[in-house]
Amino acid sequence: MAPDTNRLITLDPRDAAVDGGMLLAPRTANLDGAVIGLLSNNNPNSEELMRMIVDMLKEKYAIAGAVEANKGTNRWPAPTEIIEDLADRCDVTIHATAD
Repeated sequence: MAPDTNRLITLDPRDAAVDGGMLLAPRTANLDGAVIGLLSNNNPNSEELMRMIVDMLKEKYAIAGAVEANKGTNRWPAPTEIIEDLADRCDVTIHATAD
């Protein structure tokens, strides 16, 4: 049987992860003394963008430090180990994407 040349197949390139209905974490009232987590998705310039944000925050707050992590891709959520490490070591975390 010959292939059907009148048929168009469309693929959805988006991540098929299911929304778990997570609630947002409580917001920090003040960043003085806070350790900021920086989670990169490996896009070009994402780490530089986050470092610039921390530098801007340091102008306004007495930031205690920053912890950098890279989840390796923008296609999937960060591995649980990375999330748990940032949660243990940081008061707040920034996730950024850049190009």
